[in-house]
Amino acid sequence: MLRFGTAGWRGVVGQLVTFHNVRLLLEATLSVLRQRGPVQEVLVSYDTRLLSEKFARETVDLLTHHGVRTVLSERDLPAPCVAAAVRGRRASLGVLFTGSHNAPEYNGVKLFAGNGTALPRDFTEAIEQACDRLAGSTGDFYVPQRHLASTAPLTEDYLSSLHRDIDWDAVKAAGLSVVVDPLYGSAREFLDRILLEHGVQTHVLHTTKDPYFGGYAPDCSPPNLAALRERVRATRAVVGLATDGDADRFGVVSEQCRVVPPNVALALIVHHLLGHRRVRGGVGRTVGTTRLIDRVARAAGCEVVETPVGFGHFGPLLASGALVVAAEESAGLGVAAHLPERDGIYAALLVAELLAVRRLPMGDLVRELFAKFGPLVSRRVQLPLRERTREALARLAARTYTTFAGLPVVREDRRDGLLLELAGDAWVLLRAAGTEPKVRIYAESPSAAQLRGLIRAARQLLQAAEEGGDHV
Repeated sequence: MLRFGTAGWRGVVGQLVTFHNVRLLLEATLSVLRQRGPVQEVLVSYDTRLLSEKFARETVDLLTHHGVRTVLSERDLPAPCVAAAVRGRRASLGVLFTGSHNAPEYNGVKLFAGNGTALPRDFTEAIEQACDRLAGSTGDFYVPQRHLASTAPLTEDYLSSLHRDIDWDAVKAAGLSVVVDPLYGSAREFLDRILLEHGVQTHVLHTTKDPYFGGYAPDCSPPNLAALRERVRATRAVVGLATDGDADRFGVVSEQCRVVPPNVALALIVHHLLGHRRVRGGVGRTVGTTRLIDRVARAAGCEVVETPVGFGHFGPLLASGALVVAAEESAGLGVAAHLPERDGIYAALLVAELLAVRRLPMGDLVRELFAKFGPLVSRRVQLPLRERTREALARLAARTYTTFAGLPVVREDRRDGLLLELAGDAWVLLRAAGTEPKVRIYAESPSAAQLRGLIRAARQLLQAAEEGGDHV
């Protein structure tokens, strides 16, 4: 069975992600697409992984065999660039082969609707049903119609938006020195190029195409940003900016060579947008994202919309204008005026704009944020997801909670795992990951000591449930 997670379809190459399953998925996608109207142009692209380009070319063969006009990108592209191209060209669909931030052995597909958002859940559910229906009946032989296939850069709309949507006058006037690390991913010659074009002193690393990402998962986690931290130290840059494998997420290293936690970076950007730019409207965040964003939004008189984990929940709301900005805990940010999809490159550029406008070091900006809105510290822990863990999560979700870790429970939410909001602005969330076999524990608290206690209590709760215990 082929099933979509919170960010497309993804799995280990050779196990779940095979040429046969890719063909099945695309056959099912085309079947559903045609049921919903005429199919015009389909854009196809890929990331820097070992088989991504081959999967993309196979997709072109399959779609043209079925009479669909396709455009293949001339090189690997960031996810937000593909989303912008689909919207700009008014294509029927965008297909991007990427494993995003997962380890090198992963790959998968992200699908974009004509408005530049990820395909909505009702669409992907229809694709899943079509996969079940077509399994065993699809062939592996196609006759490509070459006159229906073409190639193009597919970068014009996206690069134009980056030139348009940042205050470059402020950035240039500030004389920033920046280090950029695309982690061997598809942001190569995007983030660094746009900064250099606007006269920003820019140092770069990991800009070669490496399908093994230097032996690490292309994720903006603190261990993976060690080289960026060292380069910031060596160059005395004011900030280090990183993007993940397909550049829909970002990372920030301060002038003190410290990795800024994603939740803090997101709150800073939202504060910049609502404060300096005076953006007004709904602010979205997922259940696992810092409540600092709530404090920032409410201080600006903006409504906060909470969704389950997965940026796909925000796409239609950003496209319709119901939200002006949306954030998810794993360093995902979308701004409606720019693109109704998360964009790590744009988020990184907003950090540069923030530093240029405020003329303060990142460390001072973080301290200022906490002084104004109160401190909140958060953490996410990942554990292996076994079958008994799934059963344990189901048992935990079926219970009712009045206290947790010695604190009264003021709200329970089971839309995405088990969320317990506690007295004193603390909370904990347990859920299965949507893109890999992991169970994740999220927690937030005003103090680091209390945060450690929440994480410890959540792990004990999960362990007891795995062992079949009924106690909390």
